[in-house]
Amino acid sequence: MTSPDAPDAPPRELVVDAKPAPGDSSDGGGSAMAPFALSAISAGVLAKMVSPTVALVPLAAALVYVLVGRKAGKGRFVLRAGDDGGIEVRRERSKEPVARIAIADLLDVTLDRKMHASGRGGAAAERVRLALERTAPEAPIFMPDEHVTPIEAQEWYGKVRVFLRKHGWVPRSERGSESESERGRGSATS
Repeated sequence: MTSPDAPDAPPRELVVDAKPAPGDSSDGGGSAMAPFALSAISAGVLAKMVSPTVALVPLAAALVYVLVGRKAGKGRFVLRAGDDGGIEVRRERSKEPVARIAIADLLDVTLDRKMHASGRGGAAAERVRLALERTAPEAPIFMPDEHVTPIEAQEWYGKVRVFLRKHGWVPRSERGSESESERGRGSATS
C-alpha cells in the first residue's frame, strides 16, 4: 500500500480553473463597459462646457460604482479526495464545502450545454459547463458557475474524469458491465 505522499500516488486535489477563452465575446463585455464609457463621455462634456473640476463628478461616480458593485468571488472549484473514499467539492475562498459525495453516489460527469445568442447579430454560440451527476434526489453540481467555450469545458471534462478514476470512481455506464464481467471470471475459475 502506498502512502498519499508517495510519488506514484494520485493527487489529492484538483483545482477546476475553467474560464472563457481570451477574446471570447460571450462574457457580455460590451454592455458592461457602458457605465465607464458614459462617465468618460459625460466627464469630457462637463470639462468642456462647465469646468474641469466638475468633470471629476462622473469619474468619481464610476469609481463608486466599481467599488460597490464588485462582489468578492467565491473562487475556483476544488475537488478533494477524502480519506473515506469520498470526494469533497468546495470553493477556494469558502470554509464550508459545497458538497461531500461518496464515490458510489457520483454517477457521471456530463456537459451542460446552452446556446448563447450573440448580441451583435451573429450566429448563436454554444456554451458549456461541467455537471457532476449525483444519485436522486440530489441535484447536479455545476462547475464553473458560468458557461465556457466547448473546448475549455471538454478539456476540464477529461481532467475531472481522470482525477475521479484515479480515486476509484467508475461511471454509471460502466458499472453494470464491470460486475457482469467479474461474475463471468468468477464462474470460469470455479
